[in-house]
Parts: sequence; structure tokens; C-alpha cells
Amino acid sequence: MQFFSVQSSILFFQRLIPRKLNMLIGLKKSSIVIDCCIGAIDGMLVWMNKPTTFDQENIGFRPTKFFCGRKMKHGLNTMGVCDSQWRFTWIEVNMPGAASDFHAFNQSSLKKKLETEGFLHPCYCLFGDNAYVNTQYMCTPWRNVSSGPKDGMNFFHSSLLINIECTFDMLVHRWGILRKPVPADFTVHKISSLVLALCKLHNFCIDNGSVAVDSPSEMDLINITMEGGLFLPRLDSSGGHV
Repeated sequence: MQFFSVQSSILFFQRLIPRKLNMLIGLKKSSIVIDCCIGAIDGMLVWMNKPTTFDQENIGFRPTKFFCGRKMKHGLNTMGVCDSQWRFTWIEVNMPGAASDFHAFNQSSLKKKLETEGFLHPCYCLFGDNAYVNTQYMCTPWRNVSSGPKDGMNFFHSSLLINIECTFDMLVHRWGILRKPVPADFTVHKISSLVLALCKLHNFCIDNGSVAVDSPSEMDLINITMEGGLFLPRLDSSGGHV
């Protein structure tokens, strides 16, 4: 059962043979090809103010459910899947900040779809970190290894997984409202709709060739920091900091 009912969106997650996130790494005398990955998955905390009395009564949960102890902020757990072009293929905001990525995925509409026969070709899977469970549709790293083939696999797994980290990083850099607490007059449902809209706009920018994120204006930085937000360095087209 979900903590609260919010919008969720499958942006363009194809049914049988989704857009693949391929990995081709050249070595000295050979190459490693991972062509079973159709997306990298991870979670991000969307920063918000302490829920209002209206939200508490409407949702039926105390503010502590929205407080993330690791980030020391109130927020919403946002789960996302991206492709190799750093576009979101799935996004869902269905859990408060105290929820783990594991629990958020367990309650997500995507998990239900992945477990539906015929939705995903058996040759493909998502790549996630150890917050998730290794299954037929989810590939996670080997635990407690430091050498050998399993450690090598973890290296290539990490090289694929970094795509979703870059995608979330670019999203936050592109939209300054995500660098600070979402205004207090935004309800939880409105915040979830805002996040979905920003992700779709992010995809629109990528599809139209806008990969690099411009440096914010001085006035934008002043507004962000005055409202308790974070200053972030500019990103280049490769997802690195400038």
C-alpha cells in the first residue's frame, strides 16, 4: 500500500524491446559488451518544507515520514529510470523521504509492470545499486568482492549505473527550484506534478540538442541561496562539473 496517491508516469518505456543502454568498453586485446541493460534506476530526494497541517490531514501521516535522516531534510523519494542519452524513461513520486529506495520500488507501478508476463523481454533488465534485489528484471552488483571476475563485473555495472546519477544531476542543475526547498505553499500532490513536468521538460531539452546546462545568472544564485538552497557548479556536455 502506498503512503499517498500521487501521479506516476511511464514516459516512453517500451513494451517488449525497450531502448537499450549499451556499454562497450575497449580493453587492450578485447572488448566487453553489455547489451542486456535497458535502463539505469535510482532514487533522488526532492527537497521540500515540512508538510503543512493540510497535507498531514489529507495524507494521514506525520511529518517524520517525510524527513530523510541521511540527507537531514524533508522531501519526497523520486524514483527514476534513464536511457543512454540521459533521458528519463520512467519517473514516479510515490513515497515520502523516510522511505528507502527498496521500499519505494516495491510499491511502484513499474515493479508491477515488470512482473507482468510479456511486459519486458526476458533478455533485458534494469541496472540498479544494492538498494534493490537481484532478480530476472534487475541486475545489482556483487556484494563483498574486491578482486576477480565478480569485481570486474561490478566495475562495468558501475559504469552503466552512473548514467542515472548524471541524469538526476543534470535535472537539478537545469531547474533551480530543485536546489532549494520547494515553496511551503506547494502541497505534496503539487510537488509530485511539478517533478513530473520538470522531467518531461528535461527530456524535451535533451531531444532538442540541449545537453550542456548553462551557468545560472547571478540573480538566480542569489534567489536560490537566500531561500536556503545550494550553489552547484555548472555541468558540461559530458555530465562533469566545470
